[in-house]
Amino acid sequence: MNRREISSEHVAGLSSVDDGDYWWYAVRQGHVISAIRRRMGSAPLDHLDLGCGAGGVMAALAKNLSPREQHGLDGTEEAVEIARSRGLNAEFADFRQPLSLPFQPNVVTCLDVLEHLEDPVLALRHLGESAAPRALLVATVPAMPSLHSNWDDLCGHFRRYTRTTLAEHLAAGGFELLRMRYAFSYCVPPAWWQRRVTKVVQEVEFPEVSPLLNRLLTWAGTAERLVGSPLPLGTSLVAEARLKS
Repeated sequence: MNRREISSEHVAGLSSVDDGDYWWYAVRQGHVISAIRRRMGSAPLDHLDLGCGAGGVMAALAKNLSPREQHGLDGTEEAVEIARSRGLNAEFADFRQPLSLPFQPNVVTCLDVLEHLEDPVLALRHLGESAAPRALLVATVPAMPSLHSNWDDLCGHFRRYTRTTLAEHLAAGGFELLRMRYAFSYCVPPAWWQRRVTKVVQEVEFPEVSPLLNRLLTWAGTAERLVGSPLPLGTSLVAEARLKS
């Protein structure tokens, strides 16, 4: 088995919050959009979302960056159907196989996908074969193996990444690392407490929070993105890379 399936419950939860209003998605989308703007400037964008899920990121980029072309691939049929119901161009793909794309993307987002793949390097190599020369890749992954718990197993994670492991996978997949940083540093203490002390496995990936707490968590993530993390760690890693010549 090369890819760990995500459950129907995970897909349902994903589609209910990935529009960007939920704090975690709002913060992650902020990292992605700012990275693309910084690296691509005013160049026309041909966007591929590798592991598009229910399409929330595609919709956000369509709204904020107006890509010339856009396409999504995902390995879960249920998620693809939801993305299509939203009017997005998405289709099922097996990342163990070469990719079939309607255009050569010059921007690729791969957000919380690589941890679900037993062989992420192979998927990155297939991506490189289909992308435009020097295509930009923005990838996010769960960080800190010390936080690995039953929750990661339930979510279908093969691993949580270190900076070194992510850099090695990107390089082996044919990408030149431009920048890597931690995100969600303020989530580390409660995550560590939950997974190492209480050892309570939450039933849902995105627990409901009050509107006030949602705003506070979004503000904290935005501040972290703009001024930097107060801690040399975080529950996620955000990487920017270019396809090697």
